[in-house]
Amino acid sequence: MSAQQSETQLLGNRYRLLSLIGSGSSATVFRAEDLTLRREVAVKLLHPALATDGPFRRRFESEARHAASLNHPNLLAIYDWDDSSRVYIVTELLAGGSLRQVLDSGQTLSPSQALLVGLEAARGLAHAHQEGFVHRDIKPANLMFAAGGRLSIADFGIARAVAEASWTEPDGALIGTARYAAPEQALGRGVDGKADVYALALTLIEAASGEVPLVGSSPLATMVLRQDTDVEVPSSLGPLQSVFSRAGSSDPTKRPSAAEFISLLEEAAAELPKPDPIALVGLPSGAEVGEGSQEVEAAMVSTRAVVHSSVDPTTPMERPEPVEVKPSTTVPAATVEPAVTAGEPRRRRRWPYVLVMLIAVLGGAAAVAYQAGTFDDLVTEPEPVVITYPLGTYVGGDISAAEREIQLNNWTTSITTTRSDGSVQGEVLTQSPAPGVQLEEGGVVSLVVSEGVLLHAVPLLVGLSREEAELALSAVDLAVGAILRTFSEEVVEGEVLEASIVPGTEVETGGAVDLTLSAGPEPRVLPQLVGRTRAEAEAQLLALGLVAVVTDAFSDTVAEGLVVSSEPPAEATVERGTEVAVVISKGLPFVQVPDVVGMSAADAADALATAGLVVTDTNGPPNKDVLGTDPPAGESVRQGTGVVIFTRR
Repeated sequence: MSAQQSETQLLGNRYRLLSLIGSGSSATVFRAEDLTLRREVAVKLLHPALATDGPFRRRFESEARHAASLNHPNLLAIYDWDDSSRVYIVTELLAGGSLRQVLDSGQTLSPSQALLVGLEAARGLAHAHQEGFVHRDIKPANLMFAAGGRLSIADFGIARAVAEASWTEPDGALIGTARYAAPEQALGRGVDGKADVYALALTLIEAASGEVPLVGSSPLATMVLRQDTDVEVPSSLGPLQSVFSRAGSSDPTKRPSAAEFISLLEEAAAELPKPDPIALVGLPSGAEVGEGSQEVEAAMVSTRAVVHSSVDPTTPMERPEPVEVKPSTTVPAATVEPAVTAGEPRRRRRWPYVLVMLIAVLGGAAAVAYQAGTFDDLVTEPEPVVITYPLGTYVGGDISAAEREIQLNNWTTSITTTRSDGSVQGEVLTQSPAPGVQLEEGGVVSLVVSEGVLLHAVPLLVGLSREEAELALSAVDLAVGAILRTFSEEVVEGEVLEASIVPGTEVETGGAVDLTLSAGPEPRVLPQLVGRTRAEAEAQLLALGLVAVVTDAFSDTVAEGLVVSSEPPAEATVERGTEVAVVISKGLPFVQVPDVVGMSAADAADALATAGLVVTDTNGPPNKDVLGTDPPAGESVRQGTGVVIFTRR
């Protein structure tokens, strides 16, 4: 241990660090002794920089508390945690090492071995997903083996806490290891359990082929490469090729859930042989996992029948009580299952030998009894006959019909619900065991039943054009419904004013959202402006959002300063902002007094009237010629001005 580690050999006055197991960019893992319960545990001591990160500490406590509530044999048990001066978490100690260590030792798994690892990991994921947990960082290093071969998933909840802290790993802040991350994890979107299924598929492909699919030159290049590209699975994986291809779809909606992944693996098991044991790196030389495992027997298929697990993969199972193990210098001890010590022969299945011995003993007893005349005393009732029936095909049918048939055969139904496009509510999507498999009375038939098509969150549509709104809805498999239009003084014509469904509300695939579009400002009806003052006319037009264009003109009918006319005229309908021509009266026009000198008074009066003037008086005899006028000839006066005619001096 380093000097820093020696200073912290005792954590929380309870956990004494014994030896280093491994280290990473965010944490160091130790084998430790729980001084209170006298057992060996694993302690994951997180980087000191995380202890000062406030958001991380809050997230860590929440995630650790909830993750500790998970109880499943394929999930690493969390015993304790602390987020005071040093942030650490205490878990069960698994002596078999990780899948990463197995692969780094140069081993690759056969398809049968990969299927076995996938089954156990998927069972743990299915239970966690049902409880509302998403791992976000499934990779070989987080798949751990117990000494007896049981696989458990490590770091549930902790990956999210570390990734969402201000702490940044050398490869970037992407939640999850980019080599195994699902495409949607790079987009900042919320992820569900199908991201874990994608990562598990890549992990199993690497375990069987030695290569991780779709890996670029950098984490960013890797995630860009995966956005629209489905995983290509090597044909060498046989019946697992189609299973991993579905799990490796770039579209999360086309991937199976963890429960569906289990069913697909169980169906593929019918075409694979029993796996050879996996040599675990954490155990003494020659120790292996796989032989005699109940999971192997349950997953593999003989030529006579397909054997499927009758346990709902999402149902918590009772975890064995921790076993107190004294520290050993030869083999790391496990707290859940006893470690295999050096020199101790592996436990083999002894039932064939016991059966042979039993037959021999019964045969000898029968011979003695026959000679003594008491053979009938050894005759016992025969074992009851186990009645089996072949499973029908329930996929594609209605759950009620399937349940009726299952009840008639005295089977038990285990139902998991999910949503899937192209299905109807109550439709059976998958079944396990497969059709045709002989199942004993009392056996469990696991069905995945549709709750209907997938749900999609309605995006924010207000402020978009109609075309933009259609594209936004199409991107989440929704559609535009009825189109309404209404006037708006603030929103330009054609933009979305309102959507019939609140953004974020989940709607089934193909659902329609009605839109209300802006029809622009409401048209204006021009008022009667003639006879109003200029100020009144301009104020009325301004209030309506119209523009007054004012000109002046003489008028012999409208008083000076008042509106003579407007164009468009009163009662006309125009758009907001339209210009309205307004003519303001300058009053009567000016005319020149004509020269009527020498004319008779009568002729002069006619000439003045023709010029728009009015003779108001004749000064002098009316039969005399005009000598002059007042105003005089040539003067400019308003039309209608009175003129006096002079016929005498």
